[in-house]
Parts: sequence; structure tokens; C-alpha cells
Amino acid sequence: MKPSFSRIIAVSVFALGFAGCGTPPATTPVPTIPPEASSTPTPTQVQASAVVVPTQESRLSYLIAGLVEDVAVTEGERVQAGQALVRLQASELEYTVSAAEAALTAAELEVEVQSLREKEFNFGTFKFQYVSPPAEKIEEAESRAEQSRYALQAAKATLAQATLLAPFEGTVVEVNTSPGEYVQPGQVVIVLANLEHLRIETTDLSELHVSAVKVGQPAMVSVEALGDEFPGTVTAISPISNTLGGDVVFKVTVELEGKPPGLLWGMSADVDINVQ
Repeated sequence: MKPSFSRIIAVSVFALGFAGCGTPPATTPVPTIPPEASSTPTPTQVQASAVVVPTQESRLSYLIAGLVEDVAVTEGERVQAGQALVRLQASELEYTVSAAEAALTAAELEVEVQSLREKEFNFGTFKFQYVSPPAEKIEEAESRAEQSRYALQAAKATLAQATLLAPFEGTVVEVNTSPGEYVQPGQVVIVLANLEHLRIETTDLSELHVSAVKVGQPAMVSVEALGDEFPGTVTAISPISNTLGGDVVFKVTVELEGKPPGLLWGMSADVDINVQ
């Protein structure tokens, strides 16, 4: 007898169910690859190119315009702090000071006059008595005197600007004017520098290395022009960057232990900073 269609379906379902109850195949775990240890060692030295610069440098100019009357120094001359370097013709400024002094003298006399007690005769008592002037008159005179004092101070300050003084002891590096020349405000007429104390400033120290540099770290400075190396110490790290050929760089200052013979402003150098 042939099996019925429903029986065939039942047997097929039973066979599929029995196959599903079998043990599932074991899965192979994915091996993990441990990260490789960094092979880049921590740098013990930071190298950079540098230049020799003075510890003090000033490009002196006037705040006022005027005709140069006298140039009291020459290039290469040593000067003291406060020494006169260049003078402008100041006859008009001197007249302004004299006029301000006269105005102040007159104003102060007016205050004295206004402050005097006037004497008048009292017919009731048949005696002389002193009468004080109105207070507002005295206040007005004192106010004019105070304005005259300020005007005199301003005139003297302007006259002082006619003489260019050395801000510190140093050497005159450049003289950019001569007697008879008319100078404008802001025009550099004298370059003054302290050439007795020179230091080293890096020019291309990368932002990738500046974080390893600290103030107080020892450094060795090689000056090719002198063919020698000199010890120094990091004394300053610029808080702001510069750009050199598209790269971000920071200026680091190195003070040398004494001034090497023959070292001059502008010489190139190489710096090795011990950052351990």
C-alpha cells in the first residue's frame, strides 16, 4: 500500500527536527594581536640652529619732529646710561618753557592778591577792620595757577624730548642722522646695544621638541666661526611661536658662561640642549 501524502510530510518534519538537535560545530576564536611596543626612544637632547644676539638692544627715535642740531656720538663709541646722544634745535621749545614759567608766576601772584584780606573803615565802631574776599575769587585764581603748573610741566617734557638720551650703558652700533637733517617721529636715528653681554637665541626649534625643553637645562653651543663649543644654560622659552618655512618654531634663550673671545653679534650657532 502506498504511503499517504500527510504521512510523508510528518516523517520529513521529524527528520528535520532530529537533525536540529545535533551538537553545533565549535567556533574558532579570533586571535588577538598585542600592540607593538613603541620603538621610538625618548630624546635626551634637542638640537636647533641659533644666532648670537645682545642682551639689550634699542632702536632710538624721537617722539617729535625737528632739525638735528648736534650728534654727540659716533659708531662704536661706548656710552653711559643717561648720556646725550643727539640734540634737536629747541629755541622755540625753550621759549615755550619761558612763557609757561612767566604765566605760572603771574598766576601764583594772583592767588596771593586774591587771598589778601582787604582793610576797610567801620563807621559804626570808628575802626579799621579786615574783610575777606569772596571764596570763589580765590578758587578761580588757584585753578588758573594749577593749570599754569600743568602747562609748564608739559612744556618742559616736550623740551626734554629734543635731547635723545642713552637708556642703558652700551655701544653705539649705528648712527643714522647728521646735523642739519630733519627727522620725523619714529625715525630710527641711533641703534644702541650691550655688546659686553651676548646670548644665544634659537631660530628653528620645532614645536615637536619645545615641550621637552625646560628653563635651567644645560646646553652646549657650537659657534662655527670660532671653531669651538661653549657651555650654557636655558634661561627663557618664548610663550609664543613663530613661523619658519611653514613650520611652527619657538625661540629658546641660552645664556653662556662668560663671553667667549671673538664672539660677535649675528654669528650663527648650533645648540644641543640636554633635556634628560
